[in-house]
Amino acid sequence: MKNREKTKDQLIEALSQSEAKYRSIFENAVEGIFQSTPDSDLIAVNPAMARIFGYASPEEMVADVTNIGHQLYINSKDRHKFQQLLEKDGIVEGFESQFYRKDRSALWGSLNVRAVKDPAGNVLFYEGTLVDITARKTAEEELKKSEEKYRNIFENAQEGIFQITPEGRYLSVNPALARIHGFNSPDEMIHSVTDIAHQLYVDPSRRAELKRLTEERGFVKDFEIMMRRKDLSLQWVSVNSHAVFDNNGNILYYEGTLQDITSRKLAEEELTQLKKILDGVINAMSLTVEIREPGIKDHQKRVSKLAGAIAKEMGLTQDTSKNLIIAGLIHDIGKISVPAEILNKPAQLNEMEYGLVKTHSQAGYNIVKESGLPYPVSEVVLQHHERLNGSGYPAGLKGIEILLESRILAVADVVEAIASNRPYRPALGINAALTEIRKNKGILYDAGVVDICLKLFQEKRFTF
Repeated sequence: MKNREKTKDQLIEALSQSEAKYRSIFENAVEGIFQSTPDSDLIAVNPAMARIFGYASPEEMVADVTNIGHQLYINSKDRHKFQQLLEKDGIVEGFESQFYRKDRSALWGSLNVRAVKDPAGNVLFYEGTLVDITARKTAEEELKKSEEKYRNIFENAQEGIFQITPEGRYLSVNPALARIHGFNSPDEMIHSVTDIAHQLYVDPSRRAELKRLTEERGFVKDFEIMMRRKDLSLQWVSVNSHAVFDNNGNILYYEGTLQDITSRKLAEEELTQLKKILDGVINAMSLTVEIREPGIKDHQKRVSKLAGAIAKEMGLTQDTSKNLIIAGLIHDIGKISVPAEILNKPAQLNEMEYGLVKTHSQAGYNIVKESGLPYPVSEVVLQHHERLNGSGYPAGLKGIEILLESRILAVADVVEAIASNRPYRPALGINAALTEIRKNKGILYDAGVVDICLKLFQEKRFTF
């Protein structure tokens, strides 16, 4: 009898320990644990379940939720689907749905539930767990939005976007890249181009340079190369690309962008041709004066060179310097209207003859203003004999009424003229020329321009 009572006590103790063990698990579990009736009323919930749904205690949640289906589920379709699965199989695992908290805010939960039945197969109650997966679902939603955003950029970008293997096969291309290369769709391009190096690139040496730079630096930027379209017509493209590596430093693929710059390259080529034509016209205009006045050979070229050097030393813009150089090359073009015998007279000119020579500034302006050359080339030609004190011609302008470019050209013109031969006298030399501009600095000639000119010859060893 004592042994039987001892065995009973041991059994009670074991059950008590087991009950304490499972109660501890129930009470301290991180996930929500619950039991509910077949009518969806809560029987019991653990503290984690109460916290997940925003209740102060399990007792408050059990007392408040009298119908799980209607009070907690947000989407009735989810509720019906869950109920059907549970009734059919008696168990549901990993069922994800949205639920209401006590304050009616939404949460995402993952349910694992099974039916507990009596020996006759009737459902006594349901028991299961719920894990709050709101953070994960929010992250998934943000990732989905981000993926959609970047996919939208990928699909609708105007520049071509690509991923390509080191062997030259496209992994992905966007619609713009397919259009640029003349394919109907990205899929067609991916399946058609199995070796980009031999199918699309035109210049093997340039292709090798692209490969070398990418392998050495891991990227290329604004790399211009000629490629073929699907119909084998040629196009210029600009490539930005970088290598994507695995954990061992091996190249997985290259990805980047590509722009069709054919129109720009053609425009640049056309511009280059136009520039050659313009340079030819300017040189022809300059040569025209020299043919009529051989005694001052290369005068305009030398003036142009010095004027350009002064402009550079003064820090003027590239466009300003270029226009000044052009003006220097043709500043005496108006002399074609002056009789050659006056231009080449081996003696000092009389007043009437000098008056005719002075008309060349206005005549030059009239020629150049219709040439289409940029501003202010024609005005510089007009003003290059103006002087600070108003003693120059043709308008007698003073000080800042004279364009800076004209003030620069005036100094360059005087220095070259004095230093070189003239029909009526031999060359006086550079020292005499520099003495002239130094003596009349701030009177006839711009002081700042004179200082720069002196610096060029005396410190920087400038020569014609």
